[in-house]
Amino acid sequence: MVETAMPISVSERSREKIRDVVLFALSSFSDIRLITVCVVVLSSVLALLLRLAPMRWGIYLNEFDPFYEYYLAQKLLEKGEGDLLKGLAWWFNWWFNKGERDTLFWAPYGRDLRASSQLGAPLFSAAIYSLLVTLGFEVDLYTVHAFIPAVGAATASIFIYLFARDLWDSSSGVLASLFIACSWPFLYRTNLGAKHEGIAIPLILFSLDLLVRAARKGSVTLGFLSGVVMSLVVLSWGGFLYPWNLVSLVVLFWLVLNPEAVNVSKAFLSFIGPVNLTIAAMPRFGPNMAFASLAAVVPWLAIIMSILSVIHKIPSQRVLIRLERSKIIVIIAGVAGVLVLGWYFGFLARLPGRIIAVLFPVLREVGVTTVAEHAVPTWSSFYRDYGFLLPVSAFGALVAGFRFRKRFEDTLTIFLWASSAYAAASMARLTLILTPSVAMLAAFGLSEIFSVLSRLREPKVRAKKSAEMGVEIVLMSAIIVAALPLFSLANWDSISATHQPALILTSSVPVVQYNFEYTDWLSALEWINANVPANSVIATWWDYGYWISVNTGKNSTCDNATIDTKQIQKIARAFLSSEEEALRIFRELNVSYVVVYEPFLKAQLSYFGYVHFSPAAGGLGGDLAKSYQMARWIGLDPDRFLNVSYIDGYPVLVPADTPEARNATLYRMLFVKTPNRYLFIFEPTFYGSPISNYRGSVLSIEPPKYFKLVYASRPNEWVLVFKVQYPQSEKGE
Repeated sequence: MVETAMPISVSERSREKIRDVVLFALSSFSDIRLITVCVVVLSSVLALLLRLAPMRWGIYLNEFDPFYEYYLAQKLLEKGEGDLLKGLAWWFNWWFNKGERDTLFWAPYGRDLRASSQLGAPLFSAAIYSLLVTLGFEVDLYTVHAFIPAVGAATASIFIYLFARDLWDSSSGVLASLFIACSWPFLYRTNLGAKHEGIAIPLILFSLDLLVRAARKGSVTLGFLSGVVMSLVVLSWGGFLYPWNLVSLVVLFWLVLNPEAVNVSKAFLSFIGPVNLTIAAMPRFGPNMAFASLAAVVPWLAIIMSILSVIHKIPSQRVLIRLERSKIIVIIAGVAGVLVLGWYFGFLARLPGRIIAVLFPVLREVGVTTVAEHAVPTWSSFYRDYGFLLPVSAFGALVAGFRFRKRFEDTLTIFLWASSAYAAASMARLTLILTPSVAMLAAFGLSEIFSVLSRLREPKVRAKKSAEMGVEIVLMSAIIVAALPLFSLANWDSISATHQPALILTSSVPVVQYNFEYTDWLSALEWINANVPANSVIATWWDYGYWISVNTGKNSTCDNATIDTKQIQKIARAFLSSEEEALRIFRELNVSYVVVYEPFLKAQLSYFGYVHFSPAAGGLGGDLAKSYQMARWIGLDPDRFLNVSYIDGYPVLVPADTPEARNATLYRMLFVKTPNRYLFIFEPTFYGSPISNYRGSVLSIEPPKYFKLVYASRPNEWVLVFKVQYPQSEKGE
């Protein structure tokens, strides 16, 4: 009897196919390479989504500098008549046609845009805008420019993965990718509408990765590509001085320890060529900065040492050149001494005041100390920024330090971490450049810890132990180590940074929950655009210059570039002097309107309506608080202008009870009476006495005589626009 096979039902065949598909999918997803790619991509997507969160309030440029960069992007397209290549030709034609000035900024004398600006961010925006328009997309330049920093910063997760992977291993790269995606110092300065750091930081990481690979192989091609990428950093960010000198210092140090490391020498020489040429070609920097400045001392020393190293490898030259370490150190010290003396006697270009403040924090000029983001950060702010990642990165640096003499890349990593930590400790805004090294070395440190924990359960390790370590102890240790970084990733600062509207939308008030109740600056800018005549010059403190010039097309006297300290001092003197002195200065600058800003708060009184005041804390920072720094700019005693008083123990800023404060033009404009604001905290009430719960200076400020209030912003009257009324005798002159 012959048995016949039972036919397989359709449902069974379907189940087998589904099983095969599931097994194939599980097998594929268990591939470590696929998991790595997924995590890095998700980290980049997370970084982008966090930065685009402010879109819930609309698309706006943030802070101040992005408005100027947007204006430059417009200029590139305008000068090229829509052709970006022609716009670039106009930019570099500065070398043959200098002196073109734009009076929209720093009126009435104007600003040479090309000689005082970075090209990178405007170039990226104009190029991508032109490409999208060519492809048929309906976009505007403003929107493209707002998205560039956020999209660029999101790519940092990819580039830091590649860099950390090439330095150590893939697991370090994956962790670093996640850490930098959620880093608050990096996130805060690279969100929607931010400025050039969102472009510069990823490019620095990519360039350093290429340089490390070039140094391993002695590849001139990779070294050149690294230099080209770093050249884009030169175009984009004035802080290129840092990676330029960092790479040079590391190469110099490495060649002193290893004079015959010709691979590093070849990589560096091919790297430094395009970087120096780009610096020399930029109108803002030029050949002096590239070759004859104090900033070029370390690069020159590294170039000389690299050339000697390469020549030494040529058999016919070994007899003529012997690279002995003692002689090398003497030569380097001698050349450095000559270059420093050249700088001291004025033969070499000097460093900007901000760079000197970073290198020597005790040497800070007034123009540096009056900017809040240039302040020296505290240890608590450091830990708030990085949390548990900071000590773990120190551990990673320690582990890498054990072999820094064996591998060029470990030396680079140690110098990167130490130098960026020093810079961040010197200036608050530079916590941004510490982020990549903290992310990488924290990732490396955690990877090393997990590696040690995993080896504790190996049979060979257990056999050497007198008492066997239980799996639960190892597992618990791993869980604790893995959980601690989560507190650094999911911290309140990172979350709040993604939920803050653009400053121009909130009139510089830092808020998270927002319902468009602080749109005073937008209101004022719309009024200025519609009502102030063309070619009018508007005087204001330098913080708001970009907002006024770019958004209204009206000329401003100074702005955030702070390129003319004498003109800033003139404005400060006008604000803190009598009206007659202010008129003299404003006449000299051809000023027609003056704009002042103060975000007053108000409190309900039981017997006299509302009283208005300026808090001494909270970060609102209007012109009243800034008058303290204005006084410092011109060498006056700030305490003669500003005092701290108290209402129910709450500190408030008030004018000092001095003749200087009562006569200051700025205070007369800030404390002018309006229909909705008729009593200030420091003024006596209708009965002649201060309010009952106030303790501090009591005085009255006269209204201005020569400045007519023509507009008070809506809805809070925080931005006031005054028209200057010159006396008849001056009008006739």
